Amino acid sequence: MLSASFRLRLSLWNVLILSLVLIAGGGILHAGLSRSLLRQLDKELLQIVLEQEVLRKNLQAEEEIDCVFVGSFARRFGLGELYQVVDDQGFQYCGVEHGQVALPPLEAWVFEAVRSEGPLLGRVEPAAGVALRQLVVPLGRRADRRLFFQAAKDLRRVEEPLRELRGLLLVYSPAALIVVAACGWLLAGRALAPVKCITHVMGKVTAENLQRHLPVGKAGDEITRLAESFNAMLARLDESFRKIRQFSGDASHELRTPLTILRGETEVALRWAKRPVEFRKTLESSMEEIDRMGRIIEDLLTLAKSEAGVRSLVIKPFSLSDLLQGLYLQANALGEAKKITASLKLEVSEEIRLMGDELRLRQLFLNLIANAVSYTPPGGCIEISLAMQDGEARVSVRDTGIGIAEKHLPHIFDRFYRVDKARNREDGGTGLGLAIVKSLAEAHGGRVEVSSVLGEGTEFRVFLPAQGPG
Repeated sequence: MLSASFRLRLSLWNVLILSLVLIAGGGILHAGLSRSLLRQLDKELLQIVLEQEVLRKNLQAEEEIDCVFVGSFARRFGLGELYQVVDDQGFQYCGVEHGQVALPPLEAWVFEAVRSEGPLLGRVEPAAGVALRQLVVPLGRRADRRLFFQAAKDLRRVEEPLRELRGLLLVYSPAALIVVAACGWLLAGRALAPVKCITHVMGKVTAENLQRHLPVGKAGDEITRLAESFNAMLARLDESFRKIRQFSGDASHELRTPLTILRGETEVALRWAKRPVEFRKTLESSMEEIDRMGRIIEDLLTLAKSEAGVRSLVIKPFSLSDLLQGLYLQANALGEAKKITASLKLEVSEEIRLMGDELRLRQLFLNLIANAVSYTPPGGCIEISLAMQDGEARVSVRDTGIGIAEKHLPHIFDRFYRVDKARNREDGGTGLGLAIVKSLAEAHGGRVEVSSVLGEGTEFRVFLPAQGPG
């Protein structure tokens, strides 16, 4: 319905534009033709002015006015019956007495204007209703009277072609509008066919078939770009829905495990526990699972707020050098049980200060250090380094752990992704640590890079702009 409505509006716009063009073009053509025909008519009449001296000498040389000569003179200019010689009293000497169109009598003001200013050219309309283009030329004095030559041409020579032009415009303009309306309707339908196809396909798109793509033409026009934009949008939606489904499945799986343990231990305690110490062990185990669920939920909320653009960061200047000094001490404490040693390497000549949220960045680096400790065998080492590179602070956390296979590297920042499924619960992690690391780095306008060699170790590099988030 919308397509048909737009199609109709497009056709009507074509008709309206053509109507305006026809009206403007017809008006210009009519005015131009009228001016051209009138100019030609005036040119013919003004030839008389150029040769009036011949008529003047003849009339003054003869004792009586030679009307035969006057008639011959008039025929040279195609005047037909529309000429006469008159004096300033209005008396007619030569002319056609009973012509089909009579010349109008000249008024006194005309004689005065011609006598003072010369030949007078203008439009007159006799009583018969036939418009004339009239020329009055002075011929000098004869006896005690002034003579004038009055000539005219029928303006029907101008008006009839104009009437025919108006008739043609009135006849053919509606026909042209009908043809344009029909062609516009067909062309609009053809042009909107891809839009109709897009509408039809989009009407069948649901959350289950977002991978369905619209057909894209090869014309490279606006419709093609629209289809490409829709396909890109569908791809983004498909990716978003995929992540939501994956997230929902992973979250439910991660939360179901501690709930299952809680339920099982509670049932065992209710059935078999007799002594307070047995109940205490069950409650302690339950508290561990409750803490685990609390950490998962807290981490999920942190990621959800970050993705929603709600970045509760407290941005202020702080010393990154001092922060890493404290983290270095914590790394030694975390690795003490496994006899893992930590070292701090400062590749800078002065204290490094940044704009950022110190608490959140501490969480970021602690996640990386905790991962390094978890995946480094006893007796290994961890190196924390700081350097400045192209206006950014680069913090590296490198370990001598088990490393990560190359196929896993593109996915390690995904939620709940674990390289070693067997360690799913041994380290007590939530599977969200690296996802939070990436989210916090990007929230500060930075990025995280990783490189690893299987069996030799892994290095995470965090780049942070000195001026803080943009």
